[in-house]
Amino acid sequence: MAYYGLSLNTGNLGGNFFLNFTLSGLVEIPAYTLCILLLDKIGRKWLHFCCMVFGGIACISTVFTSLYAGEGKIELSLQ
Repeated sequence: MAYYGLSLNTGNLGGNFFLNFTLSGLVEIPAYTLCILLLDKIGRKWLHFCCMVFGGIACISTVFTSLYAGEGKIELSLQ
């Protein structure tokens, strides 16, 4: 879902539509190459496990971003 949301939403980004679409397509080339190399090197189970752990950490880290940045910034005082 996230992939389709990002790739199909390039028209709403600022700047040139065609440049944004081309850059989003060019990013996939190293991603597919890296995926094939890692599948051959470490196997499906470990690659899937590592990607799930990395995705979980990324999702959890968004909590800290929303807590410590933006309008609702919480200031911690060390006394």
